Amino acid sequence: MAKRTVIVTGAAASLGRSVALRFARTSSNILLTDPDRERGEQVRQEIEARGVEVAFIAADLHEALDVHNVMAEALDSFGRVDVLAHTASYFYAAPFLETSEADFDEVIDRNVRAAFLINRAVARQFIRQAESAAEAVAGDTEGAAIVNVVSNEAMVATADDAIFAASQGAVVQLTKAVAMTLSAYGGRANAVAVSGIKGTFDETAVVTAEQRRHSAEVTPMGRRGEPREVAGAIHFLTAEDASFITGQVLSVDGGRLAVAATVGGD
Repeated sequence: MAKRTVIVTGAAASLGRSVALRFARTSSNILLTDPDRERGEQVRQEIEARGVEVAFIAADLHEALDVHNVMAEALDSFGRVDVLAHTASYFYAAPFLETSEADFDEVIDRNVRAAFLINRAVARQFIRQAESAAEAVAGDTEGAAIVNVVSNEAMVATADDAIFAASQGAVVQLTKAVAMTLSAYGGRANAVAVSGIKGTFDETAVVTAEQRRHSAEVTPMGRRGEPREVAGAIHFLTAEDASFITGQVLSVDGGRLAVAATVGGD
């Protein structure tokens, strides 16, 4: 089977890095993107050391020009795009009544607009490839796939995370619309909802040590999740075993959503 080309957003963070490492195990071509050039380049070097074809481009995905440049880099480097793992997200917490219009605009811009722009760009490329026999990958039974990572707060919110939760819910609905758009072309789109995962919102310095402890306590499995466990779910949703799964939300949260448990900032 020919190599697939995977775009991983948010690649400088722990989750994005874990996703890239998971796809590296299947010898995929990987394009990493993140606003943090220094950390993104470190991840690129780590992936390259494993003998994988990998490139990195710094980008702010809520900027249309940056998204254009990401797609151009993917096509220049690898000639096609087969998978988008969109892990980038911006966390914001404040009491609903104290949230300013500027804060609202920033959260929606960096979460919803960014997801819209990169999903649209990748979906358009998927369709171009599907319509062109010359672009077909012989023997490819996995198909083109998008996975958007969201928080469980897309389904269960708190008063202090109202705007963030709204942005996550919007990305879930966007994912379902993308799934319907791609279905006629053999492409798929799903979301992975996370909660209680190490290295997600921890890296923003918003979550306190006490909140981390509480996060484990309210998780039915009694611990916090590892980024690699989310990466495994993302990889599954892009693989042949998930070829009839589209428009769905898979929670990777140790059972927290099942009991409607929420933790502020995580």
